[in-house]
Amino acid sequence: MSEPGEETPVLSQVADGVGLITLNRPDRLNAWTPAMRLAYFDTLERFGRDPEVRAIVVRGAGRGFCAGADLSLIRAPDAESEALREAESREYWFPLSVGKPIVAAIHGPCLGIGLQQAMFCDIRFAARDAKIGAPYVRRGIVGEMGITWMLSRLVGVGPANDIMLSGRMLSGDEAAAIGLVNAALEPDAVFDHAMAYARDLAANCSPLAMRTVKMQMYQDLMDGFTPSFARSERLLDEVLRGEDVKEGIAAVREKRPVRFPGLDPDLALSGDWPS
Repeated sequence: MSEPGEETPVLSQVADGVGLITLNRPDRLNAWTPAMRLAYFDTLERFGRDPEVRAIVVRGAGRGFCAGADLSLIRAPDAESEALREAESREYWFPLSVGKPIVAAIHGPCLGIGLQQAMFCDIRFAARDAKIGAPYVRRGIVGEMGITWMLSRLVGVGPANDIMLSGRMLSGDEAAAIGLVNAALEPDAVFDHAMAYARDLAANCSPLAMRTVKMQMYQDLMDGFTPSFARSERLLDEVLRGEDVKEGIAAVREKRPVRFPGLDPDLALSGDWPS
């Protein structure tokens, strides 16, 4: 496990098949910096390649998930931050390419780039009183890093326009009602629920099948129906000839827990997306 401190913008640990990532700038409401981006993506990639990690949970330390970009670095970027920004080649949609399910546990502020990164997780649970929004227009800024693309696909064009054009704040309850998060929970239950959900995935779901379904889901968002259907037929044929299906059926017949192998590190990241 990483040691806490400002010099460690992301903490990580692994238990029960779940890799836990904690955004760790609590004194700044986990405001996003180039150093945090580098550490977060590095940790996601490391967990992606670790066969012991079967699901990932992301949370924020302290009073919030992520309050958006660190405005002090936008106003007056320092040399170190600029160097880190230029050195990072992974795109902001990088979490979509990680071949394992990523669960966001959201509490407090989840704004701007914080919301963008939460949406690029696969499952989101939020506190009922969370403060979720994209206040770009209230700062003279436009939608960034693919946020409008993902938001419109999660909630539809009407609600996405409301969120982006007004820049207003949503509660966790309202976010759940429009499908922006999967469920709204009492604040002290969010993290435990996210961890329990991830442990269930780790214990009972095939890592290879989850990786393939995640790849299908995001490729299908960018592709037409006919290529999607053909891809699903090909992938189904592949898995039916694999060992995980045999294990899943055997576990049912023998009335025992499944014993799926971990994901091959070579499959940690998905392939290229459709244009």
